[in-house]
Parts: sequence; structure tokens; C-alpha cells
Amino acid sequence: MRVSDPFERVEVDARRSLITTISVLALLVIAGFLFPTQAAVVAVIVALFVMIMLHELGHFVAAKRSGMKVTEFFVGFGPRLWSFRRGETEYGIKGVPLGGYCRIIGMTNLEEVDPVDEPRAYRNKPTFSKVFVAAAGPAVHFAIALVLMFAVLFFAGDFRNRQTTMTLSQTSQGAAAAGLKAGDTIVSINGTPTTSWTQVQQLINPPANPAHVGDVVHFDVQRGSDNIQIAVKLQESTDPGPKRVIAGVAPTSVVPRPGLVTSITQAPRQVADTGWESIKAIGSMFSPAGISNYFHILSGDTGKNVDQTKRFVSPAGVGALATDAVQAGWVSVFSLLIAINIFVGLFNLLPLLPFDGGHIAIALYESVASRIRRRRVQVDAAKLLPFTVAVVAVLGFIFLSSLFLDITHPIANPF
Repeated sequence: MRVSDPFERVEVDARRSLITTISVLALLVIAGFLFPTQAAVVAVIVALFVMIMLHELGHFVAAKRSGMKVTEFFVGFGPRLWSFRRGETEYGIKGVPLGGYCRIIGMTNLEEVDPVDEPRAYRNKPTFSKVFVAAAGPAVHFAIALVLMFAVLFFAGDFRNRQTTMTLSQTSQGAAAAGLKAGDTIVSINGTPTTSWTQVQQLINPPANPAHVGDVVHFDVQRGSDNIQIAVKLQESTDPGPKRVIAGVAPTSVVPRPGLVTSITQAPRQVADTGWESIKAIGSMFSPAGISNYFHILSGDTGKNVDQTKRFVSPAGVGALATDAVQAGWVSVFSLLIAINIFVGLFNLLPLLPFDGGHIAIALYESVASRIRRRRVQVDAAKLLPFTVAVVAVLGFIFLSSLFLDITHPIANPF
């Protein structure tokens, strides 16, 4: 998303702001030593901040290589804490650490540009250059996702294609009370041979004839060289969330470990698969059914037809997810960062201003219209302002409503 500094005209004492920023950073360092888990969560949030800056760096590098004039590249918004000028660009840090921006001159026809710099304005560059610069930011997110996906595949394994076996990893509740143990291999249930964990679940709790608390399920298991028959009484789950009737058995998962070459070739495919899932999720949330579902969630409706997971997540929600991911391990942290990068990259490609996709759509429209009319066509940004304001208003509503939901009804731990 192309942004400028929204706090540019806010007057704040730079020295006092610098002292405050240093103090906050010092407190974070001290808290990191005292509370390691919270420090890890802060590290994830910092990683998201770095992600935003890399997004802007993508625009910056692309603009420089395209011959455009970039006047500012800043970390943060608000009053300048520290800066220096190299050539025509001012680099520095500002007092409000909520992201960052790079300023490319002449992004629209509304901006006044020195006639000397007009040839180097974004609006006067060829279509390819404009698309290249606008797409560079989202492309960075996909590049980050590729690197993280490769790291997970190579160092931890292919979790998307993990396989469940009939060997139990753990038992609880009724199964543990009946004598089933981790390491037992399920051979059959109620006399029916089992070959997959889906089949195990269906035999324990058939969809056509749902099980009830107190029902007995007969397991035939292999324990070492012995074949054992054990009757398990079903109980209600004690896990948070919707109550279910369970036996208390969990499978052992086998995670394939691809080599270097396979990890390199599989990473783009899995990023593409995750991207397609994100596209479907975005389309679903903005569909009539998705919008209706979201307003039902906001109204507090907890009916069976309301999917509580199909909604946007605010920064507060991301912080909660980061906490759960840190507790689950580095693979979960990387998976969260992969999902966020892919989602943000795709969301930025929406063909609406102020998203990068809006600038791409305008550049392509101007190119096609210019060829058809055989003269230069330039979109009047003033006519698009009402649409831009509407998009910003929708984004503001999504932010505030998702923040409200994340505080009052946080999403359950997915890890």
C-alpha cells in the first residue's frame, strides 16, 4: 500500500520523543530478560514491523532502479528523531513506530512536482516501470514467505503432507482409564479393520448415528507381539471449545523430511497453495454470505450457522496468535508469518486505491486506453478520491470491529 506520513504535521518535541523511544526500548530489553516467552512474542511483532519496512524497501529499490525520484525513506511516522541525506533522498527514523514509508514524487496528477523533476515522476514513467514499482512491495511478502517455507520444509519437514498412522501417540479420558497406552496400534474397531485415522473417527462417532456419552467402543490393538481387546467408554471432551463425545485417543503423525532440492522445488508450490487458500478466504469474507456472517459475529450471534473463525484479525489478535505460536514452537511461528505475508501480499494487490493493486490497475488502464485513443490518457485522481475514501472507511471499520472482537471474543488457539 502506498502511504505517506499521516502524522507529518503533528508538532512534537524531537528530543523528548527520542528519550521516550529509547526508554521504551530499554524497558523491552529488560522485560525480555525477565519474561523470555513475552520477549519471543515481542520478537514476532518486531518481525512484522520488519516485514512492513521490507515492503517499503521493495518500492524504494524498484523506484530507484526505474529512475524515479524518491525524496524520503523513513522508519516510523511523526517527528524526526534522526535523519541524514544522501543524494536526493533523506533517510531516518521518526517517533511513532507504526510502520514506515518511502515518498516517490508524482504518484498522481494531483501532486505538485518541480518542472525539473517532472520526467522522473512516477506518473511520467512507462507502464512497465509503474507496475514494477507498485508490485515490488507485495512481491517482497511472497519472497519472505518463500524463504520461510523453505526453512520449514528443510529443517522441520513437510507438515502439509504429514501422514497419520494407526499407532497412538497418547491416550486420555476413557481410553486411558480402560488401559489403552501410547504405542498401541489400532487394528480394528467394533470388529471393523481400520486403515486410516478418518475411518477411526467415523467408527468411534459415526456421522449417521452420533455417539453418546457412556457408549462403549471395542478396540482391537497390537501391543508389541500381543493382540489385545479393550472396551472404551466414551466421554465428553474436556478441551475448551464446542463439547464433543470422544474416546480419548490421538494418532502418531509422520512428517516427511524432504532434502535440499525437494525443499527448493516444494516451497513455491506450497506458497502457491497457501496463496490460493488466502484468495478463497478473502473472496469468502467479502461475499454476501461472508459479510452477513461477519455482522452476525459482531452482534454476538453464536448460532451453528455462524463461523466465528471467518473474520479479520486486528494487531491485538495477531499478538494473541503470536503468543500461541511461540508456545507451540518455531514451526508455528514461521507458519504464522508465512500466512500473514501471503495474505498481506495478496490483499495489497486488490485493484483499489490506496492499495498497490490500485496503482497497478490505473497504470494498465492508462496504457490500454492510450493505445485505443492514440493519445496519452492519464487518470484523474480527483475523480477517484470518493472511492479511495470509501475504501479507507471500510478499512477503518474492519480495523475497529476486528479490534473489538479480538478483545471481547478472541479467536481460539489454532496451534
